[in-house]
Amino acid sequence: MTDVDVVIVNYKSATHTVKCVGAVFDAARKGSIDARVFVINNGDKSLTFTSDVQAVGKVDIKTNAANIGFGAACNMGASSGNAPAIYFLNPDAVVDESSLAPMVKFLSDPQNVNVGIVGPEIRNSTGAVATSCSGLPSLTGLMLRTIGWHRMGGVSSYPYLSLEAHGKSRTVGQVMGAALMIRRSVFEEINGFDERLFLYYEDVDLSARVNNLGYQSHYLKDAHVTHIGRVSSSQNTGVSLALHIRSRVTYAGLHFGGLGLASLAVASVAIEFPVRVLQAMLCKGAVGLGGVLQAYRLLALNLFTGTALPKPGSGPRT
Repeated sequence: MTDVDVVIVNYKSATHTVKCVGAVFDAARKGSIDARVFVINNGDKSLTFTSDVQAVGKVDIKTNAANIGFGAACNMGASSGNAPAIYFLNPDAVVDESSLAPMVKFLSDPQNVNVGIVGPEIRNSTGAVATSCSGLPSLTGLMLRTIGWHRMGGVSSYPYLSLEAHGKSRTVGQVMGAALMIRRSVFEEINGFDERLFLYYEDVDLSARVNNLGYQSHYLKDAHVTHIGRVSSSQNTGVSLALHIRSRVTYAGLHFGGLGLASLAVASVAIEFPVRVLQAMLCKGAVGLGGVLQAYRLLALNLFTGTALPKPGSGPRT
């Protein structure tokens, strides 16, 4: 029986996807793990994509004519397998060859039946440990995120715990979706990813709903993954920022009701927008001025016309 189904969603990341698949197979062989790999090609038009991926090993590839969203693509990949564990990996995440088996064994250990999600230590391209887990966001935490509190040195358990807290394995509110392993039984109980979150916050929402069932998320420092980050999103920072803001507001509505949605929406326009513009003008923002202006133009068009941004799905699959 397959030990783990690995789901990788490719979007304009063909070279990284091939490397990611190869690392999974290397780790499976090293750890004597039976892994089945599913690659969902979310509208990548590369003519050699399928052959390049298949050259690495036996992979189940499904191709969508257009980008259907990260969560929807993950659901598609997960529904194709039947292993007791599902490992969602970003295409720019490379699993250390000794790090697949510990995660699979951790979830299968009877002592960890209360754990629904496990995530590895994430390292950046230089090998340094990166912050990758946090507490689940409260409405206050989302507001602080919106006004940029974390960028001003403000201390909070969201969006990320301190580097010191990443120094040992522990129970956490959530782990980063770039490398997230979940029990299939739990994933199916919550009906998978909520497809109303087209991109961003789908991992936060998943962790929150798993937590609501009484299961924990666990950070496993003994497993390591190198994650480059922002390979797809960096190709159009304006669209990426717009989707991030929309998903944050959507998440607030899903978990904190209409008041939460309205509060985040107002703060995103009245506070976040001018702050981002000022940061961009001072060359201190993560997104340039052109990207910030493009993002808010897209958000406005999406709000009033329903166009300009990809249309999200209808919620968790049933």
